Amino acid sequence: MKPRNEFAFPQLERDIKWWGHGMTLRDYMAGKSLNALIISSGVLLRPEQAAKIAYTYADAMLAEREAK
Repeated sequence: MKPRNEFAFPQLERDIKWWGHGMTLRDYMAGKSLNALIISSGVLLRPEQAAKIAYTYADAMLAEREAK
């Protein structure tokens, strides 16, 4: 089962309609992971490698979140 990919910072209007969704939770988690990868590996990873690894971490975090 694919984990839900909700919005990272959803906002509600007064009449409970969604607006201003912004980035998804997966994108937010990947961005946080990417920061850590860049700091820990320096220039050892190519950007496309780092992005792929960051999204792998994000997917794992979403899967673990769903398992709880």
